[in-house]
Amino acid sequence: MRILFIYSIQKSITQKKPLSGQEGIYFGISSIAAVLKEQGHECRLAVLDRRYKKKNIDFLSKIIHEFNPRIIAFTAVFSEFDFICDIASQVKGKFPDLFLYAGGIHITLNPNEKYLDFFNAVCIGEGEYPTLEMADCLSKDKSIDNIQNLWVKTPDGIVKNPTRSFISNLDELPFAERDMWQEWILEPNTKPTILIGRGCPFNCTYCCNHSLQKISKGKYVRFRNPDNIVMEIRQLHNTYPEIEEMFLEVETLGASLSWLEVFCNKLSLFNKEINNKIHFSTNLRIFPQIDLEKIFTCFHQANITSVTIGLESGNYRIRKEILNRDYTNEHILSAANLAKKYGIKISLFNMIGLPTETPVEFSDTLKLNQEVQPDFHATSIFFPYPGTQLYDICKKMNLLPQKIRTKDERQIATLDLPGFSGKQIQQSFDSFHYNVYKVQNNKSMLKLLIYFSMKFFGHNFYANLKIFVIRIFYTLNMKNLISRNFFSIFQKSK
Repeated sequence: MRILFIYSIQKSITQKKPLSGQEGIYFGISSIAAVLKEQGHECRLAVLDRRYKKKNIDFLSKIIHEFNPRIIAFTAVFSEFDFICDIASQVKGKFPDLFLYAGGIHITLNPNEKYLDFFNAVCIGEGEYPTLEMADCLSKDKSIDNIQNLWVKTPDGIVKNPTRSFISNLDELPFAERDMWQEWILEPNTKPTILIGRGCPFNCTYCCNHSLQKISKGKYVRFRNPDNIVMEIRQLHNTYPEIEEMFLEVETLGASLSWLEVFCNKLSLFNKEINNKIHFSTNLRIFPQIDLEKIFTCFHQANITSVTIGLESGNYRIRKEILNRDYTNEHILSAANLAKKYGIKISLFNMIGLPTETPVEFSDTLKLNQEVQPDFHATSIFFPYPGTQLYDICKKMNLLPQKIRTKDERQIATLDLPGFSGKQIQQSFDSFHYNVYKVQNNKSMLKLLIYFSMKFFGHNFYANLKIFVIRIFYTLNMKNLISRNFFSIFQKSK
């Protein structure tokens, strides 16, 4: 059975090479495709961008004619869902015999019978085994009406099957399928991501974990065995020996200290086996009982040289009452000091324009970033995702606009708060980078250039400039000049 996966992004590099590097690989599709391929099914991928408009269906039609799939499998987050439904409608019109199937976070959090106007079936929850069962059945012309996790459109109506338990042992899954992504990646020798666990023990209101853990029975927070992870790292190292850094993706690497100690020891032993050490980066969630000294000691041992910490807000009331994140600014400062002690770079996640936030409370976020002086930061404007507690809070407080803009999500102010207008939120976001680093005597002319570019040409200028330069190089057939150093310059200047 041949299955064509459809993935969509915004701000692609070019239509044929939309992804800048390995970090663009999406794990939901990769894991499902790996399970399918292990059982003999053929998989291919198409990556689309809404900005190509009518060109997308012609582009996709060519791939469908070449690959001749039986199933078209779609996935989408909220901001891409309308686009994906439109593509599905066009595919259905041109290829009525194809079986259209969809899953992903938006469908799982917000299941609706209306989705089956576009698709023959949708998947609720983890999709590896439901999709495999479906592909096996369709290849043998058997019914799929009773497959757990699936909602299926039948001549007699819609069948809504219950979900199966969460996959308890992640090590039973094959390594993520990466080969089918390579034709869509511009620069292959960039930092790949390894998914080392699933689920989160915390319940932040802006996140979907509180809803996802109710979807199925069984243990929600799971880590892979350290040996299994190192096997995948070794495989990646053998495939891409030039790559010097990998990202360890998990909600927080500090959730289980005993597991972390074993894992970091395994990483250390692996690095001793190879000539050039691999640098690792990861996420760390702060919580009151966290043993930061122990964690950063483990990080140093494992050559984890970059850590991203979710500050989100520097104001304790916003963190505690609005975000359900209980830690102090002193915890953040302690983590930053330990990172400096061990030579580990630190990045902070920040959000601006949170419900009930005032300009004074936002200034606490700015002040803490100024004090920490993170090596990097990932700052965004709060976006209300349906299926989260904070979306429901916004709805009850009548903060949601009549139509939520999905283009440039988290970069355009969505809410207009009492005392903190959308215009003020946007201005705070646009100037945040400059205001954080100007306290160090304007140490970088590049950072000043970025600030003034955004101020005079709009907040998307920097991202668009990066894409524009890459397109020029690619068009001139000079893509070999787009080295790892080129990408790292843009990354480090953020």
